[in-house]
Amino acid sequence: MKPVALIAFNFVREQRWPILVLLIWVLLLAFLGLAEPNSHDDLLLIFKIVGAYVVVFSIFFGGSAIYNERRSRRILAVLAKAVSRQQYLSGLVLGVTLASVIYCFALGLTGSWTLSGVGFRISQVWFLMLCLVSACTLAGTVALTFSTFLNPFFAAGATALVLILPPLMGRIVSTRWVNVIPVYTLASAVLGSSFEVPASQLWLPLGLAVLETVFFWLIAARIFAWVDIAVSVE
Repeated sequence: MKPVALIAFNFVREQRWPILVLLIWVLLLAFLGLAEPNSHDDLLLIFKIVGAYVVVFSIFFGGSAIYNERRSRRILAVLAKAVSRQQYLSGLVLGVTLASVIYCFALGLTGSWTLSGVGFRISQVWFLMLCLVSACTLAGTVALTFSTFLNPFFAAGATALVLILPPLMGRIVSTRWVNVIPVYTLASAVLGSSFEVPASQLWLPLGLAVLETVFFWLIAARIFAWVDIAVSVE
């Protein structure tokens, strides 16, 4: 467990600048809360937009993690220290999760302060943060799976296609397709939240997100076991 945690913390440290950029958007919400404390519609809109950013960033986090490690040749040093490839991928998944948790925790604190004063329940804010973290972890793991054999650009594109396909099929075929990969459902809970209609308790999509994160992690580990990491990437 210690190697997994070290890999995760090292991943967060390496992604500190993108995480800082994300946190600046959280400061925008805090600034708006100070400047216009009674503008509840604007506050909620900024809260939803800022929340959506982290899902996109998690895809790029997961899609570029292995590529960056292979390019710097750091992955060879890590795996040479009795760390299995499965543990290595576990550390990256945990790293994506930690990066999302840091952001969502900051957004949750800011959202609780700014939105509670205009009638939005604090418990609802933190439930939406739980949805965001689950969506980010699953989206990042899907991207990580594709990144085991694709470069970051194609891994992000393939991930976007996989995540968009279920809601698209839900509109064309049946609404049951929406929760096949519930990133869209969980992200929509944030984007569709309002003062009049609070987000429903999406425990089924949350449970599916956890199970599918493990599923894609296992697929990634199986594929990564056959990848020649000694080959340099450009």
